Amino acid sequence: TNDFPWLTIIVVFPISAGSLMLFLPHRGNKVNKWYTICICILELLLTTYAFCYNFKMDDPLIQLSEDYKWIDFFDFYWRMGIDGLSIGTILLTGFITTLATLAAFPVTRDSRFFHFLMLAMYSGQIGSFSSRDLLLFF
Repeated sequence: TNDFPWLTIIVVFPISAGSLMLFLPHRGNKVNKWYTICICILELLLTTYAFCYNFKMDDPLIQLSEDYKWIDFFDFYWRMGIDGLSIGTILLTGFITTLATLAAFPVTRDSRFFHFLMLAMYSGQIGSFSSRDLLLFF
């Protein structure tokens, strides 16, 4: 168990930052594009920092684990953790999503919704790669 909820922040940050995109001025598509690119780069740097300074490569067990009671009535838990296999997929997801956001510069129709969905997909992928609970995985 880790003292700081790194994985929760890494999973929740892109979708919460994407939700703030609704409050950006709707003057053009460049604001949404650059905002999304900045969020992706910031998320990639945050993930890299968390893994470089808190992940021990010589330990094969689940690390950065978090276990919180989520929905008390249904007995659902928010269980997350990473091992040596999922660290590569999470970092690769961050890198590829950043490249895909850069490649999506020509998107002009509904760009605000498109970039919000990119950030929501980013959160969903990282959440599925770091989940330790079947409900959270789906």
